[in-house]
Amino acid sequence: MKRNLFFVSLFIILTIILLCLFGSQEKDLVETFNSNSVTSDEIKDEMIVAMFIEDIRKHVENFYSEYYSGEIAVYNYETVIVEIEKPNNGFISVKFGVTPQIGAHNPLGYDELLYYIDSSGKGKMINYEHIKNYTIPERFEKYIIKSLE
Repeated sequence: MKRNLFFVSLFIILTIILLCLFGSQEKDLVETFNSNSVTSDEIKDEMIVAMFIEDIRKHVENFYSEYYSGEIAVYNYETVIVEIEKPNNGFISVKFGVTPQIGAHNPLGYDELLYYIDSSGKGKMINYEHIKNYTIPERFEKYIIKSLE
């Protein structure tokens, strides 16, 4: 009986230790920024892209969903700031150029998304423009729903 109590107690203690070690770990940050960016402007551009990349990805996937059924990747390093300005409407406008990829870095198209950002930092996409199509490699043609024209 004492032996069983000892093993049960040992099991409980080990379980608690393992949960403390592995259960409370926060997710590590992923290093995805361009290590070649050194100027203040390059770093600011990377930061702005990083802040909008999830929303950009959502809009790109939504746009292409009626044309292509395969997985589409939108990478920070394939997204650039085309234009940033402060028009007289009380917002800051940022136009992003994005080249969505399929497979191992095969460009699907080139698109520009225009966002307005208010003084609280909230951004809203106000225009999506598909600019260019790329030739899709033959192995991905099975995912084409309809042609982009």
